[in-house]
Amino acid sequence: MKKIILSFIVSLTMIFGSLSSVMAQPVNPIAPGKVRDEIKNIRQDARQQIQETKQNVRGEIKQNRDAMQQNLESKRAEAKNLMENKREDFKNKIETKREEVKSKIEAKKGELKDHLVKIKDERKKQIVEKIYDQVNELNKRRLDHFSAVLEKLEKILDRISGRADKAEVNGHDISAVKTAITEATNAIAASRTAIQNQTGKIYAPTISSESALKADVGEIRKTLHSDLTVIQETVKTSQEAVKKAATTLAQIPKVDELEVATSTISETTTTQPVQQ
Repeated sequence: MKKIILSFIVSLTMIFGSLSSVMAQPVNPIAPGKVRDEIKNIRQDARQQIQETKQNVRGEIKQNRDAMQQNLESKRAEAKNLMENKREDFKNKIETKREEVKSKIEAKKGELKDHLVKIKDERKKQIVEKIYDQVNELNKRRLDHFSAVLEKLEKILDRISGRADKAEVNGHDISAVKTAITEATNAIAASRTAIQNQTGKIYAPTISSESALKADVGEIRKTLHSDLTVIQETVKTSQEAVKKAATTLAQIPKVDELEVATSTISETTTTQPVQQ
């Protein structure tokens, strides 16, 4: 026990001796001016680092935007070329179909004259032949109108697509707009297919007798009206699909500068009633 106490006393003596030695050493005071200079240097270094970081971030943002802009322009050019190619392909198919139909219309007109031999009234014969020409010409004219409407709709849809791409570059979610654009694109394609099929049709009356001549001629008018109504409905479906794409895009924040408003679509692409 005495050894433990003695050892403890020795330890305390050594500790107090060390403390006395440390306390006896002189402490050099730091000059206030030097402290201010060090703080100033630290602040300057911090400001410089922040400035360099900002510049680096701005540079990276600019590079990213430039890359996205280039990608956007490339996509827009590719989409425009694809749209123009489809439009030209459609026009070429229509022209080819019309050339085929033209010769068939002439052939059918010859057959019609043969059937009209049974009609004694020459005036009635001339009226039937005239109606035959008018009905087939009306088919062509209405299909030209519907084709022009689709072309306007496609151009509007292209502008909507361009605005949507810009919105995506700015970080907006355009998935709903893309879906609407795809639906509109498919609707326009379906309308063009219907027009192409309708272009190949010929309307010639079946002459049964002189007494039934009016009914026979009236039948081809009703058939044409029915067929053109179907085409008109497909074009209206395309209209509604493009309107949906425009309104969906307009719901994205900060896209109030959208070039094509829904009302504009109605005004520029309204389909006219089918004429008989």
